[in-house]
Amino acid sequence: MRSHLAGGAAPALTAAAIAGANRRKPRRGEGSPNEEMRQLLIAFLAAASPGWACSCINMATPCSSLGGSVVIFVADVLVDSGEALGTGPAKVVIVEPLQNVPAEQREATIATSAGTSCYRRLRAGERYVIITNGPPYSVSGCNESFLLRGNEHILDAIRNQLRGGAPRLVGTVLKSTGRYSRQGGISNVRVELRSGESRYAATTDSEGRYAIPELEPGPYMLRISKEGYVPDEEHNLRWSGATPLKAKISASEPAGDVGPLDNTGAEIEIKGNSCEIRHLAMWPAGSIRGTVRGVEGKPVMGVTVQAFALDERGQRESSPLRTAATDVEGKYNIQPLPSGQYVVGVNASRSEDENPYLPAVYSNGQPVHLGEVGLAAGIDLAVGTPRTAAKLRVKAVTPAGKPYQGAVVRLDTPGGVQRWFSRERTDANGELVAPVYAGERYLVKVFAYVTGNEFQNLAGTANVHVINQETAVTVVLQAEHTPAGR
Repeated sequence: MRSHLAGGAAPALTAAAIAGANRRKPRRGEGSPNEEMRQLLIAFLAAASPGWACSCINMATPCSSLGGSVVIFVADVLVDSGEALGTGPAKVVIVEPLQNVPAEQREATIATSAGTSCYRRLRAGERYVIITNGPPYSVSGCNESFLLRGNEHILDAIRNQLRGGAPRLVGTVLKSTGRYSRQGGISNVRVELRSGESRYAATTDSEGRYAIPELEPGPYMLRISKEGYVPDEEHNLRWSGATPLKAKISASEPAGDVGPLDNTGAEIEIKGNSCEIRHLAMWPAGSIRGTVRGVEGKPVMGVTVQAFALDERGQRESSPLRTAATDVEGKYNIQPLPSGQYVVGVNASRSEDENPYLPAVYSNGQPVHLGEVGLAAGIDLAVGTPRTAAKLRVKAVTPAGKPYQGAVVRLDTPGGVQRWFSRERTDANGELVAPVYAGERYLVKVFAYVTGNEFQNLAGTANVHVINQETAVTVVLQAEHTPAGR
C-alpha cells in the first residue's frame, strides 16, 4: 500500500487527482448512453495503458522505501525536466547521499516519464529527496521521491532511521474542502499516541506538520483534535499511510485532558528502528441547520436534507457533499462542512429520489453562505404531501417483438431530470420493475450495447403516465445494425 507526501510532487492517485477526475465526469442524468459508454471505454484504456493515464495506486512512503537496494539521495536540480508533460530527463547534483549512492558520484541524470501522464517534473533550482532504483535513475508520478521544501521533517525522519535511531511518527494534517480535495495544513492540531499509560503528543506547526520522536515499538491508538474541526474519517482510513488503520480516527477530548482511554482512536503499529508517515485530514466543523415542515406547517421526520457545494464557476455539484435526516421535530443539522456556498434542498439532486416528496430547495435555489467553521441556522424547507409509491413494469423488445435480456433502464421526468437508473438489467422475459410515484409522468429510456463485428448501440424510449399502483410499458429497441438472432 502506498501514499504520497503533502507538499511534494504527487503520485498518480492523489486527492487533487481524484478531485479533478470527479469534476471531469459527466453529471448523472446529463449524458447520453453513448456518452456513458465512451466514458467507460476511456476509463478502461486509462487503466490498461500507461499512455492513457498513470494508473498506479501508490501508497508506499519514503520511510517504507528504506533498506534493500533502493538508492536515496538529496539533490539540487540543475536542468529542469520541462513544463506540461516534460521535455526529457533532469540533471541534478547530489548534495547528500543517503543510501546506496556510489562514493564517487556527484551528479546524475534522472528520467521523469516525460511525454506520459506519469510525468514527474523536477524543477530547476529546487531541492528534492530522490528515491529510485538503478542506475539508470528514474522517477514518475508513482514514485516516493519528494520536494524537500516543506517536508524537512520527513528528511529528518529518514536520516534518523538510517542511523538506527528510535522510531518516530511524522506527517501533515490537511484541511478537507471537499469529498476528494484537501488544501493546506492546519496549525495547532494535537496529534497524540497512546499505549497503555504511555502518551506521546505533538502539535502541528503553521504548515500543519508534526513529528513525534523517541517512540517505543508497539501498537498505539492515534488521535487528532482541534477545536472547531473534526477528523475526515474517510480520508484518514483510506489514505493515511502504509499500514491500514484498524479503527476510525476521531476527535479526542480537549488537549490537556488526561481522561481514560476509550476505543474511538485508530490503532497503528510502530515498528522498531522505523519512521512512520501519516498524512491526516480534518473537516472544518461548519454546519447548516434548519427545520423541514409539511402541509399545515407540521414538522416532518425522516426527510433527508442535502447540501450541494458550488464549484469554482458557481455551479451546483451534481451530488451533495453532505446530508442529514430530520428528527421527530423536523430539525436537521448537516455537518461537518467547510466554508463556501451551498444549495440546500430535499430530493434536489439530478438523480434518483431519496424520499416520496417532490424536489424542494431553500429560497428558490439561492446559495447559503457558510463562513470558516461557521453556522448557518434557520435554513427551513417546506415539502408538500408525500407521493404514493408505485411500480413501473418495463419490457424491452426487439423490432420483431422478441424479449430483450440485458438492457438497462433510466427514468427521466419532464425537463430532462434523471430520477432513476437501474442497477439490474432486464431479465429473460425482457422485464425490469422500476420504482416510481403515482401521478407522475416519466420518459422511459432503455438501452444496451452489443459487441460483434462492430460496436452497436440499441436504444428505445417511451412516455408513460403512472396512474395506478402498477403500470406496464413496452419499449422497442432500435439499432442501425440489428445483431443476428435478435
